[in-house]
Amino acid sequence: MRNKKSIVNGDNIQYDELFKSISNQLIDLIAKSSIWVLPENVSSKAVYPNVKRGEAKNKGKIIDGIRIDDNTYANRAIKEAVSKSIKFESYAVCHIWPKTTYDERYHTLLQNLVLIPRILAALSDYYEDVINVLKYRAYELYGWYPEGVERPIKPDYYPQKWSELIQYTGGEGSITNDAHIDEFEYEEDRDAKEIEKVKSRVLSWIKKPGQLNSRILNLYMTLSRNGNVRVTYSQLKKAFESQYSQDKGKFDGNYNQMKNYGLKNHGKVFTEYPDRSIVLWEPIADYVRRQYSHKI
Repeated sequence: MRNKKSIVNGDNIQYDELFKSISNQLIDLIAKSSIWVLPENVSSKAVYPNVKRGEAKNKGKIIDGIRIDDNTYANRAIKEAVSKSIKFESYAVCHIWPKTTYDERYHTLLQNLVLIPRILAALSDYYEDVINVLKYRAYELYGWYPEGVERPIKPDYYPQKWSELIQYTGGEGSITNDAHIDEFEYEEDRDAKEIEKVKSRVLSWIKKPGQLNSRILNLYMTLSRNGNVRVTYSQLKKAFESQYSQDKGKFDGNYNQMKNYGLKNHGKVFTEYPDRSIVLWEPIADYVRRQYSHKI
């Protein structure tokens, strides 16, 4: 029988006296920085009534008439409702009531959503004192709580001062098309989206060396001595066409997908300078080097 691993639970920090001593200050920070929809701009229906959270592998699938989301639709719903003329950077959309994100009635219901700075957002998922404060704030603003639960009670500690509600400002167009939602979500935080994409794709490319992207990156890592020496576009293309003559006409299209941003690109791994020298894109450079270090 295998020995059981001991468990070290990071959530236990909330019971530490030091954490308890700053708990109210953390709650005040959330109150000061959180962004809520104006009460007059909410309705009794979800913005996207046939969308709910589900397993990541099912994202985008329609199961029993319900589209499976991560938080893309919820994020877009609240940001569009607060203001179409503001770009919210490093804010995360948070659901007020735990697990309601898996219910299509509440996943994109504006009364159930709040924007919190990313650095603080995890507290809304894991710290009961914060969760209870947010529940009461939603009730205070909107008179709302989910069906089948008791009305929230004002917590013993409740902030006296909250951020001012942003006066709604409109913008051009209305984002209802699924593809447009994905595009706007991508543009809001494209570096993070590309980093996530590359970390997934590079592992796949290594496992499937016959893919064109894998061939291009593998050649680059060899020529650049594991990403430590600049390689020119002409050097990389010449090496590719020499080794894979049957795919001569396929280099540029695939290479461009690996150097540019794009929702549907292959994954940005390169930066190309005006002199056409190529380096690994800085945010993922160390990650790629580690993956290829044993191969070079």
